[in-house]
Amino acid sequence: MPNSLLSTPARRWATGATVATVIVGAAVAGPLIAGADSDLPDRTAAELLVDLASLDVGPFAGTVVQSADVGLPELPASDTTSLPTAALSLLDGSSTARIWYSDGDTYRFALQDDQNESDLIRDGQDLWFWSSEGARASHLTVPEGAEGDDGGNPFGGEGPFGGEGMPEDMPANVPTAAASMALAMIEPSTQIDVDGTATVAGRSAYELVLRPKDDQSLIGSIRLAIDGETSMPLRVQIVAKDASEPSFEVGFTSISFDEPEASTYEFAPPPGTTVEEIQPDELDDAAAQHHPEHGDMDHSDLSVVGSGWSSVVVMRGVDLDEVTSHLEGEAATLAADFVAQLQDVSGPYGTGRALTSDLFSVLLLDDGRMLAGAVSLDVLEEAAQDPAAAL
Repeated sequence: MPNSLLSTPARRWATGATVATVIVGAAVAGPLIAGADSDLPDRTAAELLVDLASLDVGPFAGTVVQSADVGLPELPASDTTSLPTAALSLLDGSSTARIWYSDGDTYRFALQDDQNESDLIRDGQDLWFWSSEGARASHLTVPEGAEGDDGGNPFGGEGPFGGEGMPEDMPANVPTAAASMALAMIEPSTQIDVDGTATVAGRSAYELVLRPKDDQSLIGSIRLAIDGETSMPLRVQIVAKDASEPSFEVGFTSISFDEPEASTYEFAPPPGTTVEEIQPDELDDAAAQHHPEHGDMDHSDLSVVGSGWSSVVVMRGVDLDEVTSHLEGEAATLAADFVAQLQDVSGPYGTGRALTSDLFSVLLLDDGRMLAGAVSLDVLEEAAQDPAAAL
């Protein structure tokens, strides 16, 4: 299905937002409180973590704005809402989206700009992907009993907040998803404080701050704004070490906790839209086609050097040219421009290319190894020589 929305990076953007389970057994710094000048009752960091761990995400609707400037190489600007461009904006750029959520199988995510819109819509067993640019739509009837289709446990296991959570095919540029990824990093090497309160989307929120105790981490702090009434994460900010402004931020600019109207999820392709009907087994075929490196991967292909905030993930059998060869159109152009700006590197570990930013670094070696972490390039180069990173 070469023209399918699901046969491009769109599928990865739309369905690749599964996040790690929250780890709450953390080292929490002191009984710090919100502050005497707040209208919210005093809460300790430990109490806020418990609230997050037991959060059931209920119905809501809101507008989310995400922005990022992590110091990546500058790429040609794009004024489209194509999903590959949206994925890139997670690392360098900005995007605005509307979200309507009722439960694990009833939700709508609309990525918008002044002229175009791309939607992910689920209404029971009907799942739609639609792009106004190019007037294309893909429809899938989700099989009864499909994984993650019980409505009450869309993340699998206990979910990122202990109870019900956002569905796993919701995009990653949503505050709840970003918050759960941040909280998954909690461990004894993290200092956790409540740093007063803030007003986000017109609502009073506690500011929970996670700070690495590890000097090698490029991350200085992660700030979570937690709604004082519902405990819903309203905003996530990631601040690089020695920086004062966030390098990454995603948060609601408006939010309502009223049940969205049922008509919100009713979708009929506009006249002139090209509709492709996708069969469930084609999703697996598309995944295999566009992620061929995953087919033969087992646990031996992955390892970790170090621990905590300076952990370096090592993946073996990565062929960048093979991965990018499956991209088409704008995605292929963006990938080619991006790869062309990678830095050539060499050392005792071999030769390859590197990507550095304010928050993370990636080392792609010609022997098929890829190392990545929230650390500087020299830490990756040292990790590449560790026996745990050997082929």
